[in-house]
Amino acid sequence: MLKVIFWRLIAFAFTLLVASAILFVTINVVPGSAAKAALGIDATPQALARFNAQNGLDQPLIIQYTAWLGQVLQGDFGHSFQNSVAVGPEVLRRIPVTLELAVLAFIVANLIAIPLGTLAAMRHQRGLDRGVTGFATILGAVPNFWLATLLVMVFTLKWRLLPASGFTPFSEDPIMNLKQMIMPALSLGIISSALLIRIMRASMIEVLSADYVRTAYAKGASEKIAVLRHSMRNALTPYVNVAAVEFGFLFGSVVIIEDIFLLPGIGSFVLVGIINRDYPVLLAAALTITVVVLIVNLIVDLLVSMLDPRSTAKH
Repeated sequence: MLKVIFWRLIAFAFTLLVASAILFVTINVVPGSAAKAALGIDATPQALARFNAQNGLDQPLIIQYTAWLGQVLQGDFGHSFQNSVAVGPEVLRRIPVTLELAVLAFIVANLIAIPLGTLAAMRHQRGLDRGVTGFATILGAVPNFWLATLLVMVFTLKWRLLPASGFTPFSEDPIMNLKQMIMPALSLGIISSALLIRIMRASMIEVLSADYVRTAYAKGASEKIAVLRHSMRNALTPYVNVAAVEFGFLFGSVVIIEDIFLLPGIGSFVLVGIINRDYPVLLAAALTITVVVLIVNLIVDLLVSMLDPRSTAKH
């Protein structure tokens, strides 16, 4: 197992290096001028040139990337072009907000997907299966910002049960924190459950048709025992792989939702960086999201190794 972890860490470092290069090039070739965004459209050519020189934007991309990577390896993500605020501490301050939202949304998605996917598989090609499949298909076509707007209309404007926006740290007021995070988490989690329902259903159908499950039925095992004791663990192995990717998607797709609910997370920080062409902000936020996704995938790879009986036997 230690050897597996070692090589996964090597792959993690290499992937992060490649991803950082792609992010840097992509952000810097997007149309738009960081100098004009920071100084205004009326800035003189001399002022624009001075801004570019001060921030190294007049250098070739390879030199800019090398200088930026050297700073990042020292823990320095640079300063915002707009207000000269250090980007690193600002990202660290925002990570808990986005992480809490992603975790809550992930919990919502799994609470929906695992039971519904399992029930659909147990009633394969029957009415319940068709209903769940249709429900998942409809959810897959619904934008999360549309659902967010609908939730605000119902729970805030009509029923006045939940606040429409804002954020209170959990450590200060747990109840208010959860009230403010319920609708954003539902907006992301319900939509994300669409894919996970289909994956859980397909995985469980395959496992339920396996010989060892039929043997369990032949020995008199009830449907509940056959599913929970003999099928669930093996069905979760492929499901967990997809769920890990979905969590990464959740963490990286919070931009619009955080903006709608005015949450001070990384997503809203990315939006500010895009609008202002603030390269240090964009790079720090995008790299942070990449690191979180890679860490989650690393953890899930190790978790799958433990869930898969064949991997367990090897190690």
